[in-house]
Amino acid sequence: MADPVNEKILELLRSDARLSWAEIGQQVHLTGQAVSLRVRTLEEQGVISGYTIREDSANRHFVTMFMNSPNFTGFEEALLAKPWVESAYKTAGEGCYELSVRCEASALEEHLSELLTFGHYRVSQVLRRVK
Repeated sequence: MADPVNEKILELLRSDARLSWAEIGQQVHLTGQAVSLRVRTLEEQGVISGYTIREDSANRHFVTMFMNSPNFTGFEEALLAKPWVESAYKTAGEGCYELSVRCEASALEEHLSELLTFGHYRVSQVLRRVK
């Protein structure tokens, strides 16, 4: 994207997604309505594909799964039913899957025991977000 105004709008939204169109407009020298139109265009182009909430990283854990058997389909179906699994990736290298799990530390043991039917795991806990 070569438009410096759009780049600045994206930069402002990254730093504070709660800014009003008027506040952004003041910083990029446009009206709030013009900013709204640009943001809508960025959404239609897929540059902005969604909005999210960043939560405290203390409740995020990364789980590397090592499968006992090649029951990948069954494992993947089971993951889809677990709301505490935020994301899951089939991987090459060490381990078969990388999971991002969001839960209180007190619930982690119970959740991990549910995974034991598929294999064993290694857990890493987030200390703090760097970027």
